[in-house]
Parts: sequence; C-alpha cells; structure tokens
Amino acid sequence: MEYLKYILLILIGCSLLISGNNLLAFDNPTLKTNIEIIDSLLNNYSDNFAKSQSFQKGEIIRLEITAHPAKWLLRNKLLRVITLDSCIIVNDSLKQVNKFFEISINNLSVKYLNSKLSSDSLDREILINISGLKRNNDKIEPLEEYRCLFRDRIARDNVESVDSKQYDFTTSPVPVQEKTFFEEIVQPVILITSTIVAVVLLFTVRSN
Repeated sequence: MEYLKYILLILIGCSLLISGNNLLAFDNPTLKTNIEIIDSLLNNYSDNFAKSQSFQKGEIIRLEITAHPAKWLLRNKLLRVITLDSCIIVNDSLKQVNKFFEISINNLSVKYLNSKLSSDSLDREILINISGLKRNNDKIEPLEEYRCLFRDRIARDNVESVDSKQYDFTTSPVPVQEKTFFEEIVQPVILITSTIVAVVLLFTVRSN
C-alpha cells in the first residue's frame, strides 16, 4: 500500500496548487485609474481635433458639447487646443462667429467583464465614441468620428482603487464571480479523492 501514500501526496499537492492560484494577487502599483485612462483618451481626441482643423489667430469660435457627465472634462481639453491658436471662445448664441462646433459624446462608459482566464480577475473595457459638426457660415461639415476602446485585465480586488467614485461615468457594476472548471469540478473531485485515500491509508496502517 506504499503507493497510496504517494497518490495522497500528489492529490494534496494539486489541491493546494489550484487553491493557491485562486489567491494570486494582482499587485500592480502602476495600475491606472479609470479617470486617468479616460483623461488620456480625451487628450488624444482633442489632439486629433486640433490637427484636423485650421484655426486663424483671432478667430471667434463657439463650442457646444451635448449634455453628458464628462462634458466639463472634454470641454477643458478642447478649449486648451483651440486657445493655443489664439482664438477667442464665446458662448453667446447671438454673437457672430467664424466657426461653430457642436460636439456629441455618444458613448463614454466603463465596463467590467468576467475573465475567461481567472475567476479572480476582470476584463476592464473603457469605450469612448465622439462625433460632431462644424458650422462655417452656411456650410455644415461632419467632424471625423472618434471611436476608441481601451481594454486590459485587473484583479477584482483592484476595482475599488481604479474607480473614481466622485465621477459616475468612471464606475460600473462588477459581475458576479463565476466558478472556473477547476473550482466547480476538478478541485472537489481532488479533495474527495484525497479524503478517500487518507481513510484507506488510515485503516491500512491500523490493520498492520
């Protein structure tokens, strides 16, 4: 019955290895928060916006952004790139302007999805979709649509640290943790088998 001891040791080792994998922590001090990622993506949009437009010094510009919780953040970035060209920004709808931009934040969302690789991790997705129009006298031109999807993987335990609770658009519900195949099938089988082998060993030793 010596071989039963080795089987028991192997089964216990597998059980500890599986359970240990579920306890692995994603210790990443450089992990970016949701607001940091969104801020970076909006910076990218505003830079592309500036490159696609031709501004003249002293031009009077009117900028409108559709209602959205992140409107203030996008507006600040667009104002930065427009005023770099020494343009004048006005909000008065009755004032004569050289160019009038209407920007729409169609989608700006954070989503957490269960990862297929580990039940202790989540796939984080941040989607941004922005479109707009430019009015120049009686001419209307569509602005190039901006679509960007950021995706990475984080630990479930990191959600609290990456969410920015003061901004609703940076948070998202966390899906219920799903059991992996190992957790649901293999691990219970290993534990039960280990118990059976241990009982057999116990009675074998006592009978000897």
